[in-house]
Amino acid sequence: MTAYIIRRILWQIPVLLIVGMMTFGIAKITPGGPFDTDPDRRQLSPAVEKILRQKFGMDLPFWRQFTRYMFFDFVENPKTGETELQWGAIGGNFGPTYSSRGNRTVQQELFEERSGKPSRFYYSARLGIQALIFAVVLGIPMGVLAALRQNTIIDYLILFISTFFVSLSTLIVGFLLVIVFAVNLNWFTVIADWQDPIRPWILPTIALGSTSLGFITRLTRSSVLEVKRQDYIRTAQAKGLADQIVIWRHMLKNALLPVVTVLGPLAAGLITGTLYTEIIFQVPGMGNLLVEAISKRDYSMITSGALIFVFFLGVANLLVDIAYGAIDPRISYK
Repeated sequence: MTAYIIRRILWQIPVLLIVGMMTFGIAKITPGGPFDTDPDRRQLSPAVEKILRQKFGMDLPFWRQFTRYMFFDFVENPKTGETELQWGAIGGNFGPTYSSRGNRTVQQELFEERSGKPSRFYYSARLGIQALIFAVVLGIPMGVLAALRQNTIIDYLILFISTFFVSLSTLIVGFLLVIVFAVNLNWFTVIADWQDPIRPWILPTIALGSTSLGFITRLTRSSVLEVKRQDYIRTAQAKGLADQIVIWRHMLKNALLPVVTVLGPLAAGLITGTLYTEIIFQVPGMGNLLVEAISKRDYSMITSGALIFVFFLGVANLLVDIAYGAIDPRISYK
């Protein structure tokens, strides 16, 4: 397994490079620039803009700009005057943000605490993980129950609930939760107090995890129904094994493989892509910041967001592949 994990990690390197180059290139060829598309700042004079372009290396050829951002560059230390090696994104340095004119880095914007509050990444990651747990903990049991009670009122009710959540977007579910529970019932506040460790997280977690809940429920039901009709299940039942043993030892393990497969992309998407939920519930995460970076042509922030998403997607898929072996011992990593 160790060799398999190492190979998967090594394969992530070219994937990250390709995604970084494509994202960086698309951002560069998009009309406009970071100094003339920022609505929060006044128009710069040509002389000042030229100085800023030289400062950020925007006057260099594309390949040079990309290698500086992705790999490394030799920069002059303003204090000592000596030339020093400065690593790029491959070394964890995502560079300065164009919107701050270089006063802040991408790492500071995404991963540092702000005025005693947790980082933007903390809010997005916690919200995504909570939404995934919510969807899995409820979705899998509901799907199994619906399959075991096929064509009963329980099955129809679970199918209705799952279809309802799958049909509605996170945006609509979020607004419904705010209107019902915050405005009408007054159980929660419209403007959340994020100093509270529990209450402000409840509604956004449900809103973000609702679509995934419906999808996991329906997928689990379909998978269990398929496994339920297999010959080895009939054989186990014919031997007189208890229903609980048949379900847990034989049916559920094989039925969960398709569900586990989709958890990788779901996890990466929920952790890094919580835009609508963050806007509706005013979560101070990084989703809104990354979208603003696109409108402001903040090249380093845009490319960093894509690299972070691909990184978490790779990690999540690797964990899913490792989980295959725990669920089904027949799967080999060779």
